[in-house]
Formats: sequence, C-alpha cells, structure tokens
Amino acid sequence: MLREVFGMNVKYHRIRQGLTQEEAAARCEISSEYLRKIECGKQAATLDTIEKISTGLNVMAKDLLNETS
Repeated sequence: MLREVFGMNVKYHRIRQGLTQEEAAARCEISSEYLRKIECGKQAATLDTIEKISTGLNVMAKDLLNETS
C-alpha cells in the first residue's frame, strides 16, 4: 500500500512540474527504469532513494509518503 501511495505521489509531483520520467530521473540521480517501476508501484524505494527523489523534485519526503498529497 505505501509503495503504491509513494509511487502515485512521485508521479503527481513529476507531472505537476512538467517533467518527463527521463528528466525527473536525471534530477533525482536514478535511472528512468527505476523511476518508472517506483511510479507503477512495482519497486520499493530505499530511504536513500526517497531522499534523492524528494531532493530532485524539491518536495518534502513526508509529502511523498502522505496518502493525501
């Protein structure tokens, strides 16, 4: 459940910023394939990856984990 919430929030913030998966992945310093799997809820993110994504998208980590983001 949390994996899916996190993925939906990452996708929401990425799209809100007008970024492709490739652009967002580059900002977050992860592969676009890894980002795609995270957004689909098929890959769990480590704490280090959550930090990279929150930094890359300029979003607080708690907002990526919140069900009401």
